[in-house]
Amino acid sequence: MNATSLHIRHPGSQRDTGSVTVELAVLAPLALLLLATVLQAGLWWHTRTLCLAAAQQGVQAARTVTGTARDAHTAATAFLARAGTVVDAPVVTAEIGDRSVTVRVAATAPRLLPIPGLDRVEQEASAVKERFTTPGSTP
Repeated sequence: MNATSLHIRHPGSQRDTGSVTVELAVLAPLALLLLATVLQAGLWWHTRTLCLAAAQQGVQAARTVTGTARDAHTAATAFLARAGTVVDAPVVTAEIGDRSVTVRVAATAPRLLPIPGLDRVEQEASAVKERFTTPGSTP
């Protein structure tokens, strides 16, 4: 018994040789760019969160009856120092009024790609300043 093999040639099969390689050569850099963009956005978000937490720490330190702007600056800077090297060039400013405390923290996020808007971070926290009152006085 003779076994015959049936081999069917598709028209144009010779033209498709190497098309997968070309597709990978085009899509691989795009996939890497997308991954780097997601990582850059994550670094920016993390830096933003750290700056907000530092501002909140500063407000908590300065809103006490005896709290000063220096206390706010020290608390926010110490928080960012504990966070490590993720936050570059932090600038902490604190404003204390008669009834409120505001702390602003600005910093630069680490950069993987030069994407506009994902480099500088500014966060602000504010709260009412604690104070002593007497019965019948206006708060």
